[in-house]
Amino acid sequence: MQEAGVSFTSAGSEPVKLDGVLHTPDAVDSPSPAVVLCHPHSLHGGSMRVPVMEVTARELAGRGLMALRFDFRGVGRSEGSFGEGLGEVEDVGGAFQFLAERNGVDESRLYLMGYSFGASVGLRYVEQGSPVSAIAALCLPLGESTILPLSQQFWLGWRKPKLFLAGDRDDICPLSELRPLVEGMPEPKQLTVLAGADHFLWGREQEVAGYIVDYLTDLS
Repeated sequence: MQEAGVSFTSAGSEPVKLDGVLHTPDAVDSPSPAVVLCHPHSLHGGSMRVPVMEVTARELAGRGLMALRFDFRGVGRSEGSFGEGLGEVEDVGGAFQFLAERNGVDESRLYLMGYSFGASVGLRYVEQGSPVSAIAALCLPLGESTILPLSQQFWLGWRKPKLFLAGDRDDICPLSELRPLVEGMPEPKQLTVLAGADHFLWGREQEVAGYIVDYLTDLS
């Protein structure tokens, strides 16, 4: 497995330069799946260096999937400023375009993993008719914490694999909101509840990465 710093531009009419780290698996015989990882809220300490993002990216590459974690606009060395969620959707688009153009990437197996704010903007990108083949949404903000409301009509018809994870003590992604949301979606789907975990997942990083990596690698 190799890790290398990369840069790319966001999608949209006013692109900004974004900073990231690409995790590449050891040589494989055929094009590999690839995953874009989207970090928590930019204004609350979120970045591609959040432990869950680092651990998950490394575990993905160790299991043969290319993984790209990156900083949204205005975070770290990424240019621009906070985009109220909408600008960050364009950042996600740029990340997927970057992966799709890489040698060794299977464009039919592009996956998204988002944590909290990153899950919100990632799912909004999927709603735009993106080429994403599967999602893993971790601690999606719901209820009073909703950032970008989901299109119920879209998700009622999205029949690609989807994994939702949240702790049973997470008041930002309350299970009382998440369970009915997932129940209303078509198969294939999975809801994983992390007993004793809150929104920040301290000390649970390896466990969370395991669930996500197992789910996505089983699709490959």
